[in-house]
Amino acid sequence: MEKQSTETTPLQPTTQTPATPGPSYVFPGVTPYSRRQQMKQFQCCMCTVMIGIIAIALVVAITYSGLDDNQDVNDTTDLPVLLPDPLNMSQLVAYILALKQPLTDEMEVPWQIEDPPLPVIEDAKAFGTRALGDKELFEENLETLPINSPSFRHYKAISTTREGRKLSRRGYAEYHATIHIAKALNYKKPIGRNNIGKGQLISFLNEPDERVCPPPSSIYRTDDGFCNNRKSPLKGSAYIPFRRAVAPDYGDGMSSPRLSSKGKLLPYARQVSLNIHRPIYSTDANFTVMLAVFGQFLDHDITATALSSGQEGESINCCTEPEGVHPECYPVQLIPGDPYFDFYNLTCMNFVRSAPAPTGRIGPREQLNQATAFIDGSVVYGSTYDKVSLLREKKNGTLRMFRTTDNRELLPVSSDPADGCNREDMNRQGKYCFDAGDSRANENLLLTSMHLILARQHNFLARGLQNENPNWKDEKLFQEARRILAAQMQHITYNEFLPILLGDKFAKSKGISSSFNFDSESYNENVDPSIANYFASSVFRFAHTLLPPLVEFYRNTTTPEYIELHTMLFNPFELYEAEAIDQVLLGAANTPVLKVNPSVNKELTEKLFERNTPEDIPPLCGLDLVSLNIQRGRDHGLPSYSIFRKHCKLPPADTWDQLKKTVDLDSFKSMKAVYESPLDIDLYTGALSEPPLEGAIFGPLLTCLVSDQFLRLKAGDSHWYERIRGTQRFSRAQLKEIWKTSLAGIICQNSDGVQKVQKYVMHQRNEDTNPFVNCEELGKFNFLPWSESYVKSLFTKVKISHDGMKVLVKDPKSSKF
Repeated sequence: MEKQSTETTPLQPTTQTPATPGPSYVFPGVTPYSRRQQMKQFQCCMCTVMIGIIAIALVVAITYSGLDDNQDVNDTTDLPVLLPDPLNMSQLVAYILALKQPLTDEMEVPWQIEDPPLPVIEDAKAFGTRALGDKELFEENLETLPINSPSFRHYKAISTTREGRKLSRRGYAEYHATIHIAKALNYKKPIGRNNIGKGQLISFLNEPDERVCPPPSSIYRTDDGFCNNRKSPLKGSAYIPFRRAVAPDYGDGMSSPRLSSKGKLLPYARQVSLNIHRPIYSTDANFTVMLAVFGQFLDHDITATALSSGQEGESINCCTEPEGVHPECYPVQLIPGDPYFDFYNLTCMNFVRSAPAPTGRIGPREQLNQATAFIDGSVVYGSTYDKVSLLREKKNGTLRMFRTTDNRELLPVSSDPADGCNREDMNRQGKYCFDAGDSRANENLLLTSMHLILARQHNFLARGLQNENPNWKDEKLFQEARRILAAQMQHITYNEFLPILLGDKFAKSKGISSSFNFDSESYNENVDPSIANYFASSVFRFAHTLLPPLVEFYRNTTTPEYIELHTMLFNPFELYEAEAIDQVLLGAANTPVLKVNPSVNKELTEKLFERNTPEDIPPLCGLDLVSLNIQRGRDHGLPSYSIFRKHCKLPPADTWDQLKKTVDLDSFKSMKAVYESPLDIDLYTGALSEPPLEGAIFGPLLTCLVSDQFLRLKAGDSHWYERIRGTQRFSRAQLKEIWKTSLAGIICQNSDGVQKVQKYVMHQRNEDTNPFVNCEELGKFNFLPWSESYVKSLFTKVKISHDGMKVLVKDPKSSKF
């Protein structure tokens, strides 16, 4: 009888049984015990392999998560090993400090389709020229904005200069040529962040650039910043495209405003404003409105985006009949049920696209910065030779000023009745708006006051220099005073302003604050200081969240009055009154600022540039600044908030779970209700929603992006005030005087009668740490180090040069030179 199999019968051939093939899962010649052992070994091996793969994947994910979509993924030299916990503020601070900055700009996207043949290029040039001609023909019957309207005042506040309009004509033809080529070669943008890329050279309306670099021995800046960098003369100069730190994300890959990550329209900018940026008044007890005032003044020194306009600078009305809409219109849509604009029966808020900047090649649309990138006082003087010349007195090195009947100096008056500021009722009283180095000087009373004290500071410096050097001519006095003023602005920016935004410890550790020594050289000709597009159109608009709805105004030294913020816009006429400049400045130095967060008060989201007169029936309504900011970012093709987190190599915010760890809870809930995906969130909205880092008022992304730009402005400026090498340097004795500079000291020096002020006017007064001090305690500026006789006294030797001339040689032991 055949032996029956049991559970212990081996499934293998034996010496007693013939070898027969078993099923495919049987291992021939293996006992059940050894099979189980080998299976366990195999499973362990597979587990080990899988764990290794997962570990490698995690390392790769961590490494690549900080890289931009188009950045070289092999460049990981500046990446920390591990991403910080997004909820741990101390880790985030340490992480950003460890980042190698300035950050590497994302590589330009190469041309994405086949190279166009010559006939297509020629057709495209003809098409671009026709498109420009059609636009200019349309503008001959252009419907402009009413002069008294808020939209007109907004347009005039950021108007485009003659030079800007001239360049934008070329830019307009260029991007229409790109559109024609894309259509001819059947380009269609894939869904997601893509653009057509940088294409070949193309020329329109070219005029030779006749600018020439000054001699290497020149110690003064050019008016337009040209040749600050002798290796790359255009870097940081006026009238060049904004720098693209991150490649643009246009709806069509070329020029149309950004779409969602799924290729749909984004939520209306006004909808985002109403749901996420609603007013919640939370003051910051540590800082004053002077922080926002100086921030705006500084912003205007380094950024001035050119707007599209008519041929002679006429305004464009975008809220008109469809057949009359200008091709550069991108109005903010208002939806039924709007709690403010419904009352006025409006469905549209005027918005004109930024003027296209010429790049000299086919590719995606860029925008134009009309200001120099450098902190050089161009907001006081202007960024062109013509503007600087217009503002100069042309004697004794001073700026032109308007002198009142009581012998006070005000800014020179504006003679343009259609500047959006001048009013007939005020003009009849002999009160006019003002002219300055920047066209936005009249935008609000606080800003105008800052313009005034800095113009007075220039004249104070010029007169002091003349007292020490009576033989100096007007040009020498003007340029030396301008040079000192720029240095003082830089010193205030990096030692009073930025430490508040970024945190004092962070600013010092990152090398932003002054080192106060004579042994460091920060200049690096390879650093591009040009203003980033994201900085001008989104990130540096954070100050709008700081402004309270009511600002203190002192008519005497003890009792404040309160003024609604919107009534201060385009209303500089108060400065004609005695002591008004003191009242405005003391008010700004005593009014607490609001916290940096998504909340913006209704003075800016409903009443911007509103100014009603008895003749306005029905009354005019204001604009929403938040909607305009969001719309501007989309107009510029700024990628979403999550992309900029990757640019700064921060923990990602690509999913709702990730986003919940990076922004405050209220903002998170509102964003989830408004945006279809976290990949769609606008940079302006996302960045403002992050909780502040330890010791700062900025969250991680604003800290990264703002510090990066200001590190560039310091390292990329060959005229930086603390340089220790080069002909542009100050002497040690001169630098010591500049180091004494404070905004409080400049206010004391140039006000009409301020006697006391806290030492740090951007900080709230505190009896222990920031008390009121007499102006005399802030110190006086000593002009002696600029005296030629003083400088000559430092030279103790005379030697004969190769050409037989006597040459003075400084004493090498002197620490004063």
